[in-house]
Amino acid sequence: MKRYYLYLGIFFGVIFLPLFPAMAKTEAVVGVPIIQARLSMETSHNVNLDNNQKLKNRLLITKEEDTYFWETRDRRELTYKKMKNFDLFIDPSTGGYIKIVKQPDGRYVYIEHISIPNLKGFTYWGVINLYDP
Repeated sequence: MKRYYLYLGIFFGVIFLPLFPAMAKTEAVVGVPIIQARLSMETSHNVNLDNNQKLKNRLLITKEEDTYFWETRDRRELTYKKMKNFDLFIDPSTGGYIKIVKQPDGRYVYIEHISIPNLKGFTYWGVINLYDP
């Protein structure tokens, strides 16, 4: 009976183990927003976020192989562009984006823009805690 379980384990290991690296999801970007701007054609204003709002609106981008996902925005697929002075993650379906800039002191800061219908949107400015694209 023990051999049966051993063979069964080996069988499932051979079949399913190669699939796990392909499904590995890693965190590429984690950020904490500090200021939120609420925008429309009629008005715009800034809001300093409290700790609960910072947690609720945090930035999380994951990477699966060579594909990036905006986890905190309905897991939308992102296009990554490395530019000369900044890095850019773009959501082609909505026009949203995340722009990341390295500061002279080595810290990373970001701007995250979310577009919503009727030319309204939200923009966040924050600090990156983890950056590994």
